[in-house]
Amino acid sequence: VYDLLKDLEEGIQTLMGRLEDGSSRTGQIFKQTYSKFDTNSHNNDALLKNYGLLYCFRKDMDKVETFLR
Repeated sequence: VYDLLKDLEEGIQTLMGRLEDGSSRTGQIFKQTYSKFDTNSHNNDALLKNYGLLYCFRKDMDKVETFLR
């Protein structure tokens, strides 16, 4: 579980860094993060939950970004 949380933290930090830089490549970050979880996860349910969490985080960040404009 610790390894999955560490991977999740790394993915979120990468996403935050890209958002701060104003990069439009956030979709690629999710693909990279998803594939990283895929190689480290032996449980498909956990994989889908992690990806779902990151997807919701992305949607929420889009709403925050729109609000701040």
